[in-house]
Amino acid sequence: MKQLRLFERIGLVAHPLFASLGSGMLIWGPFAGRWPIAVLVGVVVGLMFGWLRWWQQAKSPEARRRQRWVLWLLHGLLVLGWAAAVLLPLYRLNIVFPATSDRQANFDRLWRAMDAYYPYFALKGVAWDEAYQRYAPQVADASDDAAYWKLVAEMLAELQDGHTNLQSPARQQGRIFFGTARVMGAEVVVDQVSQAARQAGLEPCAVLVAVDGRPLEEVLDAVPAILTASSTPHNRRALAAFNVLSSTVPQMEVTVLDANGQPQTVALIQQPETAASAASGSRERPPAIQTERLPSGLGLIKINAFWSDDDLVAAFDAALNDLFAAPGLIIDVRGNGGGNQLLADQMAARLLDAPFTYGRDHFAGRMPQRGWLPGISFRLTPRAPIYHGPVAVLIDERSFSTTEQFVVALVDSGRATTVGRPTGGGSGNPVRFDLTGGAFVRFSTADFRRTDGRPIEGMGIVPDLPVNLRASYCNGPDRDREAAEALLLGKARRLAVHTEDEQ
Repeated sequence: MKQLRLFERIGLVAHPLFASLGSGMLIWGPFAGRWPIAVLVGVVVGLMFGWLRWWQQAKSPEARRRQRWVLWLLHGLLVLGWAAAVLLPLYRLNIVFPATSDRQANFDRLWRAMDAYYPYFALKGVAWDEAYQRYAPQVADASDDAAYWKLVAEMLAELQDGHTNLQSPARQQGRIFFGTARVMGAEVVVDQVSQAARQAGLEPCAVLVAVDGRPLEEVLDAVPAILTASSTPHNRRALAAFNVLSSTVPQMEVTVLDANGQPQTVALIQQPETAASAASGSRERPPAIQTERLPSGLGLIKINAFWSDDDLVAAFDAALNDLFAAPGLIIDVRGNGGGNQLLADQMAARLLDAPFTYGRDHFAGRMPQRGWLPGISFRLTPRAPIYHGPVAVLIDERSFSTTEQFVVALVDSGRATTVGRPTGGGSGNPVRFDLTGGAFVRFSTADFRRTDGRPIEGMGIVPDLPVNLRASYCNGPDRDREAAEALLLGKARRLAVHTEDEQ
């Protein structure tokens, strides 16, 4: 009896407390209610359960048993509410009970998931309902999964979002790469070449003027949108240039300017035994972190990616420690398409003296896997030993996503000066969505804003010190690095004079 009374006393507190916390958090999280409303609901429900529990004690044993069942039923309903709140978003995102056999059901679920969680419809000027009306009938008529994947890729490409696209199979699947090209000012130059293209006489740094007899600008405009989707015109042009030397057929005629500025046409034919090779495969991928002590005494750390199979932060720490005595530091993130934000933040933290919040992800919809948070703030905490010398960061249109937030952290904290060209302009914190037949896409779920409210999506980061490239610079010295060196050496000299004056 004493034990029974003890349980009843515990129940007098536990039942109302459980009901209060459960209902309040349900309103705040899954229903996205404001804190005052969530607290009010929690208090009211807790008081109601407390009153029912107290009232139950004044009844006969038989009545108490019946009322105890009522209380447990109410608790059960609250648990079911939480279960539904967890499972429904996961169902919508195709994580639980996935629709991976019925293409129409899969498409409908993808559309609804993006309708709930995609943050940029207004920014992109896309009428999502209208997109559904156009694509749904085509999905119904799709002959197979591959046709369905193509339709989904085309629909997502209309958003012009570098984080919202078909991921598998690769968008370049079925294309033969004779090489890649890059934008240098108003011109497009060959960057990498395949073995077949090199044997045919195509060399890096050649200026492109035509492909298959068509003017280059016309060819760039004709590159499929699924290969060039991005939020900024300069990055779309860069992606078009990257893909312009690829084709779905094994031959291509490329017109370039020779050393005398005269047009020269090169016939490219991919041999069957090497047709699957791409230009990117003609050389090994460089390590994620490269370091160099420049003749000027400045240190250079090139971060090629913010992801690696190795310990990337340890590699960065080792590189920075080796250059710790350098009077200035150049960090090169040109061509870095992003990766893991946690790793990037740990690297940036070696350069800051004090904690700094550099921005926030604003979620379009709350998700259980993110604790139903409305957003996440990005805050750096310094990691010793801190490098105190002046820092310049080299950027270009291929600097994207996580890389851009890394740059924002250093620039907005006043810790670094940027040199080069505007970044790609992409932020999204994307999630995966599985399609039928084993394919999958991803789409953005967060609108990143700097502390002053400026977005990255659609804008990118404009360099403090712009450097305009020309094709003639292709084989010459690195103009971005030269500009950064001049900038840092000037700062180092001014710092040295200031230190001497203080002494």
